[in-house]
Amino acid sequence: KESEDARPMNVALAGPSGSGKSTLAVTLAAALRHEGVRVTLLHQDSYFRLPKPASYWSTPPEHDTPAAVDMERLAEDVRAAGRPPPEPDEAARGAEQLQIVLVEGFLLLQDEPLLSLFDSALFLRVDREACLRRRLQRSTRSESEQEGCRRYFLDVVWPTYERITLPALDAATLPLSVLDGSQPAQARWPL
Repeated sequence: KESEDARPMNVALAGPSGSGKSTLAVTLAAALRHEGVRVTLLHQDSYFRLPKPASYWSTPPEHDTPAAVDMERLAEDVRAAGRPPPEPDEAARGAEQLQIVLVEGFLLLQDEPLLSLFDSALFLRVDREACLRRRLQRSTRSESEQEGCRRYFLDVVWPTYERITLPALDAATLPLSVLDGSQPAQARWPL
């Protein structure tokens, strides 16, 4: 049986769409790995039950709700990520290696069974306009799709965040740090 000390630290990184979760997660994982920490990074976006819609104009509103995410499979992967590798790498032989499972996503605080797996959480707080601007800048789209993305964000994504995520944030009982994610990435996380 593994000792409690050998269990990894499971950390949730949550916030609204466009808040910088993925940027921070990748930056943080790289910095921790550089320090010799074994990091498993999981992205909630990899667990959507349905394929990504071809157009924002045809995206169903329920696509951005907890029901659209396979939380059970995500929880299984969080648990599996905490198991030791079958062949520890050379640096880990003979010594306990600090391990962190970092999970980023905009719907992590809403699922109690998943939430119970986390030791702590980081939450990026960013205003609606900054999140929308970042979401629109993420990729190149036609003018029509850009407008579809804007409308979908304003009509579905942000209202869902206010209706579902903010109450879950207020109700969260695990250790949680709220970070200001409004500055450019280089200023926010100069790791």
